[in-house]
Amino acid sequence: SIEQTIARCHLISIQTTGSSLVAMITYMQLAIQCQSIINASTETKKSNIRQIYNDHVVMLKDAPSERTFQRWHEYGCKFIILAAGGSFFLLVLIAGLEIRWKVASMRFAVLYQAAKMLRQPGTTSGTPQLITNHIIPTIAWIRSRMPICLQNIFCSLFLTSVGVGETLDCTDVLITDKVFDQFKQHNFSLPARDVGTWDICFSTLTEHKGISSRLSSTLCGVNNCRGGITPIDVTVIQTLYDRKHATNVRFPAKTNRRENVIWTEGERVKAEAGEVVQDIIDLRSKLNKLYVEGCRTEDRYLRIPMSILQGSGLDLRNSDNSLMAFVCPSLPEVIRRGLTSSLLACFDGKEALQMQRKQDFLDDQDSDDAPEGADAPTHIHPHEMARVDVTRTNHTQCLPYASKDILEHQQLYSNVLAAFGELFEWLEHAMKTHLPEEYEVIVELSQNLPGGECSPVAPFLSLVINLNVTTEAHRDRFDKDLCLVLPIGEFTGGALVQFEQGLVLELRCGDFVIFPSADTTHFNLHYEGMRASFVCHTDRGFDKWMDGYNGWAANNHFH
Repeated sequence: SIEQTIARCHLISIQTTGSSLVAMITYMQLAIQCQSIINASTETKKSNIRQIYNDHVVMLKDAPSERTFQRWHEYGCKFIILAAGGSFFLLVLIAGLEIRWKVASMRFAVLYQAAKMLRQPGTTSGTPQLITNHIIPTIAWIRSRMPICLQNIFCSLFLTSVGVGETLDCTDVLITDKVFDQFKQHNFSLPARDVGTWDICFSTLTEHKGISSRLSSTLCGVNNCRGGITPIDVTVIQTLYDRKHATNVRFPAKTNRRENVIWTEGERVKAEAGEVVQDIIDLRSKLNKLYVEGCRTEDRYLRIPMSILQGSGLDLRNSDNSLMAFVCPSLPEVIRRGLTSSLLACFDGKEALQMQRKQDFLDDQDSDDAPEGADAPTHIHPHEMARVDVTRTNHTQCLPYASKDILEHQQLYSNVLAAFGELFEWLEHAMKTHLPEEYEVIVELSQNLPGGECSPVAPFLSLVINLNVTTEAHRDRFDKDLCLVLPIGEFTGGALVQFEQGLVLELRCGDFVIFPSADTTHFNLHYEGMRASFVCHTDRGFDKWMDGYNGWAANNHFH
């Protein structure tokens, strides 16, 4: 009967809300366990999330991939900051509204600002009535109807460090604030809660409903795939190219844009007329003769078709064994054949590949222009400081923050992450497997981002999408060591040229190259058809974040 069906739907709705809440608690549990391990590590061998995965997770039966593990940890950090701002019962509200995944997909900086507004509604502009008249009363109502205690859920060492026993009374908002504030997010601490605004949540409740440590093991919607890729053969060729030679260090093109266009066009003609390599043996032979005293023989270019690699990778090394270029045509066909259609879908049609545009659509983190705290007072919260050299202080830029393009193209950003998540994960595993030393240098900068946030294009932090662009000769001087370039589309031509090395890499859709973009003058040849490219890189300004959190590490309110 319809009555029975309605009853079942009602039961399913309750179960869905419960499982969603349990999932959020589980992610929080994981994040707190990870922090306890990090806190227990020594200064000489300080642990981090990657190290925890390698030491405690990777050997488990059915272990998740490293990226999945880091994503779970990131979710936990996000739910903790929300609970710190709106109390534990805000999570109950999120579960009831069935917006857990929507919240989990938001950037940590957005959730931090939301938590900050929840704690101090009076300091916000435009939203205090929404918080004081609707959100807080709703949370108070949920608190009175569901007085929850978490029994043996969170790590006992973590709880005892703030003077709390193994049972956490979630109805005691001040106690839960103390617990969640103790969790280190590599961010500034939240302001104290406005007790007057939240007074309706401070009444004493006698009856409590416990949630035990026997949590559901089902985490709906999370991909629990194992990491790893099918190994590929890689040919390593040592060359005589000296990257430190004065000729190779000096930028050869013109700095005037008009003159640079003319200079680049002349080099394109030479590159198009370059010697075509027939096979790997021929490549070795030609490379041996290409460099004299560490420099390329003038005007000589080698055109390297991807067909000569026969599905294998190519690792070219400089005379000091540093990376010249890693070329890979081995992307699995199941990923490769969907690249163009997926990109078109992200832009809602072919118009995207018919316009010409070069823009940092998805510059995932930007720390270079962030206000530094090296000379700032350590006892004052940075959000209560003001710079004297500007009319308005943007406090959100004290820490790594989302680029303007992410904020203006949020739907595009979400589309790209959803459509190309498998590609980005495969690229990371390929680099980790075949360029382990270079990978470790780059990935180190993506550790300890605010809120445990992990980059979707790890080990890099930024993604640029070029649409139908023929680049002129340039060096990306702000790149940290390396960048990755992967063309997408239906095109002929468009090869990537490395000027100093004299290489013309004839990349096809789905082939990619990793090379030192800051030290290499590069451009691409003209092409026919529709062509886009993904460029992954990390800004060298992140060295400041890794070395001292932009100078804020000593601030009393940074944790």
